Amino acid sequence: MNQTFTRQFEQDCDAATSWIARFRSDDISEQDHRDFALWLAADASHRQAMDLMLELWDDLGSVRHLPFEEPLPATGTGSRRQWLAGAAALAAGLVLAVIVLPLGNDEVHSQEFQTAQGERATFTLDDQSRITLNTGSRVEVEFSDSLRQVALLRGEVYFDVEPDAERPFQVETGTATVTAVGTAFNIYRREDATDITVTEGIVRVTERARAGRSPRSAMLEANEQLQASERGLDNSRPVDPAPLTAWQRGEMIADEMPLLELSRELARYTDTRIVIRDRDVARLTVSGVFNLDHPDSVLQAVERSLQLQVVRLDDSTVQLLKARQ
Repeated sequence: MNQTFTRQFEQDCDAATSWIARFRSDDISEQDHRDFALWLAADASHRQAMDLMLELWDDLGSVRHLPFEEPLPATGTGSRRQWLAGAAALAAGLVLAVIVLPLGNDEVHSQEFQTAQGERATFTLDDQSRITLNTGSRVEVEFSDSLRQVALLRGEVYFDVEPDAERPFQVETGTATVTAVGTAFNIYRREDATDITVTEGIVRVTERARAGRSPRSAMLEANEQLQASERGLDNSRPVDPAPLTAWQRGEMIADEMPLLELSRELARYTDTRIVIRDRDVARLTVSGVFNLDHPDSVLQAVERSLQLQVVRLDDSTVQLLKARQ
């Protein structure tokens, strides 16, 4: 546990040093200010690392440009070696504090929410944030005085987060962490990738740490989406979130959606397996608004509009074929 904490604290100190150097430069943007605020609020150790690195910085006059709410006190003079020795002692003290302080000082309250296939449900969390789970979804929630953390284990969830600058809201998806203070966003975790779509405010997406390189982060604003996977983070892109969040109303909005993709989406809401073996049928596209609460009626609508035939192979499997002429 000590080694893990020390490595993480060293990474936090490296990040803090990078922020100080960035704010010392003349090339600083509003986006940098937002990124810094989110980083600083994401974990209490970030502020500790920043305080330590400011003490080590040999030109403290420049820190007046940093966006802290209160001015930082100046420190006495001394050699860099003395500062480094003090830093090592402080880091050791922080490790010791983590070990000695009783866990009861920040008790964690855990909850688990899930939905069955074809079910949707909305839950209000302890902080009054609301989460809406789509079909076949599961989350674990951990709240304390210093953190709000959710693990999306499977499925799709819409988050409407209550603002709390002291406790950023973090969602762990397996391949990335999404951090927000107060905003609304949708996360769809699939087997091979996770789609993050922001409908209100700004979130920060950080890829899972990998050996040999620093995790990449990206900021997402309203009406933007990116995909996270084992390869890392894709570039963000503008989207219309309305079709992507229509599932909350029990709808799927298709705009020239390939039939194969439609069948895969319907499979999330029904235990009926849809088989398409004909490539020409798979390439057909559909458009419209479909009721997810009645997947069988969607198949009937597709059958009529595309002149197909739905053939039942057994109690749990149907096949889409070209209609006999």
